[in-house]
Amino acid sequence: MDVSGINTALRRLCDKYGVTVDGRLVADAEQVAGMRLETADGTVPLLPWRVERRYVELKKIIDGGTLEQVSTLRFAVMRGGARLEHLVYREFDLCEWMAGSPIRKAFAAVSGGKVANVIATLANGMSASVECSAALPEGAAEIDRHEIIARRGVACDRVVDTQVPQASIYAFTADGVKTYTDTDAELFGFSDAEIWAVRAAFAVLKAPALAAEWKKADCGVKAKVTQTLACAETCVPAVFSEEIQA
Repeated sequence: MDVSGINTALRRLCDKYGVTVDGRLVADAEQVAGMRLETADGTVPLLPWRVERRYVELKKIIDGGTLEQVSTLRFAVMRGGARLEHLVYREFDLCEWMAGSPIRKAFAAVSGGKVANVIATLANGMSASVECSAALPEGAAEIDRHEIIARRGVACDRVVDTQVPQASIYAFTADGVKTYTDTDAELFGFSDAEIWAVRAAFAVLKAPALAAEWKKADCGVKAKVTQTLACAETCVPAVFSEEIQA
């Protein structure tokens, strides 16, 4: 990971949009995003999925009442070489953020420390099915899908019957086809994970109030993931008090 190059891209992106650069990205394997943002006011955990377009659009569908009466969130992610708790963390945070409601109860079945299936109930009455697997071969492309099931239909972040993500730009060159998933030239050449980490840091620098919101979410979700996976060993559901907020 070229952290220096990533920070250069962040500075250029901030300069481009007139945002004050009051922080830098630091590699951190303990963070789900693989990086954290260091600012004058302290460390900010990055939640890059909260700024990724496909998730933002799904949240808009829920918030706008497009589907009406959402009953279930059905999320799945499979990634090789990942830590299971990191996968569950992201999906839990997506559940709470999209639903605008904290998880109150979760029952998990875990296999070999690599696969987890979780059924959760949120405070607003929605239910969630979360499937996570860290068992894909190292180097295999990530497979994920996020569905919103409601009275008027289903919304999904993937094209029906395919798990292949689409690129924003396709360049046909003498060296073959090159694809880019971002339209800001400052971010060309970086991986998707690096791009969304930069965009997450940019979002915090642009709207500093996000720092406190993300710190609170980080603490709440971490506690819930830990309790959920621990309770899986005893085959009992994890029940969260109102003090554990996201």
